[in-house]
Amino acid sequence: MKRSGFVGVVVGIVMGIVVAGGGSWAFGQQKESDEFTSLDYAEILHLYSKYIQAVDGIWMDGKGEHYADAFTDDGIMQAGPQNAKTPLVGREKLIKMASRPQPGPFRHIVPNVQVHPTPGGAEAWAYIMLLDMRQNPPTVVSHRATKDTLVKTAKGWRIKRRMNSSISTNTPFNVGWDD
Repeated sequence: MKRSGFVGVVVGIVMGIVVAGGGSWAFGQQKESDEFTSLDYAEILHLYSKYIQAVDGIWMDGKGEHYADAFTDDGIMQAGPQNAKTPLVGREKLIKMASRPQPGPFRHIVPNVQVHPTPGGAEAWAYIMLLDMRQNPPTVVSHRATKDTLVKTAKGWRIKRRMNSSISTNTPFNVGWDD
């Protein structure tokens, strides 16, 4: 099977699982909260798709604006324990970080997203995998868990706070979040 065919099959399977599971989850959540709807859930999944395409687009064109658009203007990014005490805060820092040249033909996938309504918006958990597309079939070269605090803004759902954790080292999500 050609690489593009393999990737298409993987993407199709992932999207089918997300749509089937997500729709039924969101329907069940409407009974718990009249404020959080299936449309909110769909918009959050769309945000994750835009985020991943922005990450990969950064690697193609070197621009960080699309990456920063996934966050609120005062959004916080903590990429693992190295940023526990000094996370990136604010649009300008996110743009600067994401505008750096990045190596190679890599692509991200998010095979699952769990969204839970909260009084101020939502909390989401997901895995993010990084594929090396030079391999046939593509090879997973990195995987992380992410925990996001989401808010609904005038521009739609945005990430207020993102914390990435390395699955292989089981970095706890509470590192550095002394609110």
